[in-house]
Amino acid sequence: MWHIAIATLKRNQKSNLRAFPWTFTFGHIIDGVYLVIISYFSYVYLIKGDIDSKFAIYSGSEDYLTYVIIGGMLSIFSVSMMMNVSRALITEWREGTLEALLLSPSSRSGYFLGNAVQQLYRSGAELLVVLFFGLLAGLRLPSVDFLSVFVGILLFLLSCYAMALVLGSIMLYTRDTFIVQNTLFTITALLCGFQFPRQYLPDYLQVIGEIFPLTYALQLLRGSLLTGEAIRLPDIWPIILLIVVYITVGQWTNRRIERGLFERF
Repeated sequence: MWHIAIATLKRNQKSNLRAFPWTFTFGHIIDGVYLVIISYFSYVYLIKGDIDSKFAIYSGSEDYLTYVIIGGMLSIFSVSMMMNVSRALITEWREGTLEALLLSPSSRSGYFLGNAVQQLYRSGAELLVVLFFGLLAGLRLPSVDFLSVFVGILLFLLSCYAMALVLGSIMLYTRDTFIVQNTLFTITALLCGFQFPRQYLPDYLQVIGEIFPLTYALQLLRGSLLTGEAIRLPDIWPIILLIVVYITVGQWTNRRIERGLFERF
C-alpha cells in the first residue's frame, strides 16, 4: 500500500508542476487572504466591534476575528483536501487511464492515501501564507495544549478524507464534479459552523449538520486553538465512529460503481 501511495504522490506532483506550477496554489492563497481581509474590514468598519452577547456563550470566546479567521482557513483547507481526493478517480476516467488503474493489482487505499498526502503538504504551504496575513489582521492564539491540537488536526484530516471518499463515489456515478462538489461545500460551509457558531441555526439544521464528521472535528480543533481547551477521550468517539462509517461506505460504493462503470458507458 505504501509503495502505491508514494508512487501516486510523485506522479501527481510531477503532473501539477508541469501543468500549473503556480496558478493553482496562488489561487487558493488569494482566496484565503481575501477571506482574512473581508473578516477584518467587516469587524472593524462595518459592525465596529459590536458583537452579539450570545457569541461569547456559543463560541467560548469574545475574540470574533480569531474565531472567523480560524474557521475560514480550515474551510479553505478542507475544500482543497476533499476536492483533490474525491476527484481522483473521475479524473482518471476523463483522461482515459481509469480502466488501466482498475485492472492493475494496486491498492486502492494506497492510491487515495497518495492523493491525500500530496494535497496535504501543498495545502499546508498555502495555509502558512494565509496564517501570516491572519496574524497581521488580528489572529491571536492563547496558550494551547499541543497534544489536543495534534489530536484535533488528525481528526480533522481523517474527516476530510472520509467525506472525500463518499463524495468521490457520487462524482464517479454521476460523471459530474462541479455541481456535486459545490453543493456539498455549500452545505458544509453553512451547517458545520466554519464562519459562525452553529447555535444560531434552527434546531433541525443543527441536527442535519451533525451527520458530517467535519462538524465535530472542526468544533474540537477550533476549541483547542481558540480557548486552549483540552480534548477529552469521550469527545473523540463520535468523530471516530462517523469517520469509520464514511470510509466504509465510501470504499464499498466506489467498488460497486467501478464494476458497472464501463458497462454503463
